[in-house]
Amino acid sequence: MRHAASISIVAAVIFTAAFACNFSTANLDSLKVGKNADVTSPNSNFSAGDTVYAVAGVANNPGKVKVKMYIQVENMKGVAPGTVIENSVVDLDMDGDALAKYHYQTISSTAGGTFKIVAEMYDENGEKKDSKSETFTVTPGSSSSDDED
Repeated sequence: MRHAASISIVAAVIFTAAFACNFSTANLDSLKVGKNADVTSPNSNFSAGDTVYAVAGVANNPGKVKVKMYIQVENMKGVAPGTVIENSVVDLDMDGDALAKYHYQTISSTAGGTFKIVAEMYDENGEKKDSKSETFTVTPGSSSSDDED
């Protein structure tokens, strides 16, 4: 009888753990930056005119979420830190576990600097649930100006 009770307790613990894993909170499990659309080789160094790609992994998502991705200035001549780069904001609707893919074409005359790609995840009610960021650098272009990136 004791053996059967022990097995029942162990089975209940395993079932509860498995059940909890299936209903965990949706989250961003990764964010990678690179030079190709799938970011097969992460890279954080770009030249003016390069396209910056990012891939954010959405995990444990039983429904719909929105992933907002954008580029923010960390250090750029003539631009305040924290400034979001104009035209870099993208909202992506995601169903279930998926990859949110992002790209942004830098301009060839950029002043260069250090930037941050930000991925924020929002639930169906618009409540922010998670965020991740990765820093990257862009070398100045040939005729750099103080314009945003």
